[in-house]
Amino acid sequence: MGYTPDYIDTLLPNQVFVFGSNALGYHTGGASGMARKRFGAVWGQLEGIQGQSYAIPVDFGKGNVAPDIQPYVDRFISYAKSHPENHFLVTRVGCGIAGFTDQEMANYFREALSMNNVSLPRSFVNALQNNGKTDFDLERFVKAQGSDAGSYQQALEEIKSGHRSGKWIWYVFPQIKGLGHSHNSEYYGISGEDEARAYLSHPVLGERLKEITVTFLKLESHSAYSVLGRPEDIKVQSCMTLFDVVSPHDIFEEVLNKYYDGNRCPKTMRRIGIRQARPTMKKLTITKDCRIMLGDKEIKMEPIVKAVYLLFLNHPEGIAFKCLPDYREELTRIYVKLKPLGLNERVIRSIEDVTNPLLNSINEKCSRIRAAFTTIVDASLLDQYIIIGKSGEAKKISLPRELVVWE
Repeated sequence: MGYTPDYIDTLLPNQVFVFGSNALGYHTGGASGMARKRFGAVWGQLEGIQGQSYAIPVDFGKGNVAPDIQPYVDRFISYAKSHPENHFLVTRVGCGIAGFTDQEMANYFREALSMNNVSLPRSFVNALQNNGKTDFDLERFVKAQGSDAGSYQQALEEIKSGHRSGKWIWYVFPQIKGLGHSHNSEYYGISGEDEARAYLSHPVLGERLKEITVTFLKLESHSAYSVLGRPEDIKVQSCMTLFDVVSPHDIFEEVLNKYYDGNRCPKTMRRIGIRQARPTMKKLTITKDCRIMLGDKEIKMEPIVKAVYLLFLNHPEGIAFKCLPDYREELTRIYVKLKPLGLNERVIRSIEDVTNPLLNSINEKCSRIRAAFTTIVDASLLDQYIIIGKSGEAKKISLPRELVVWE
């Protein structure tokens, strides 16, 4: 029956989806989430057959010493032997949140290698048959990059133009496996550091990744979002983080510094198993010409959006949305400072709308403020720089005012 496919969302009647569960039987993300949503896994049941799925406990929580997993796998193997009418598709059990390597988990399933009604992941089979040396299927990237639907040359031309439009991110800027649940994110996902090194050493793929990364780095733009769009800008951050880990102090680090203020993708770092140093808050500078600077990065906003941000920055105590009419004149003065010749009937209407608590304009402006900071500020610090607050209470920018510099 070959290897277990990298991505499974449907089963034949006689097939069983085998996945790793946690000690509580909470089937949330990854393969366990798929098992619950599609294949009958029961919330709270940590082991055994459940609909068209079979759970093997592997995750016992951070800081907890996992018991010997072999008995759980042995019980699965015994069940599979007693049900030869079914075919069991073993996923990369334990290689996600639980943190085991493919080699470690493959050793538990050694007996299953010779069973006709059990399929194992390619990485498990390689680990068992090739003394841990994995034969990565890098040809899947070569084939995709040569396709008419979104070739590498098309991707390179789009990056040169400063505007992505095609759907080629997954196989041109590959990311660590496990960040998404789509077919492309699973199929083109990089299994770990070893496959990333193999990709970078590949005579075609490695050179192409460096070429398109250098092209991206040379653009005049300093906004990954303006070039790539969302969520592709986050995917490229993930790609750069992965290859920066396996090839430090290279062009990947330069991209992270230029477009992401030096921030690595935290989800990618966690999947690899590396703890990232906690990012620190930077000073926010309002220049004489009213630009908003975070370090050497400018936070760009439309004038009315920027005026709203500066209004709230002027009031560290916060402003309740219901009280916005009281701040209409102040907001107008701020806008005039931003655009001395820009106060016309349309602008006046916009100011009236944004200070009208019965309209949604203020919420829309807050969303735009969040979007402006998202690609520059680390996700763990984002709430410090934007306008937030509980419903019905004063909304404010929580950034300590000693970090705000008015030139």
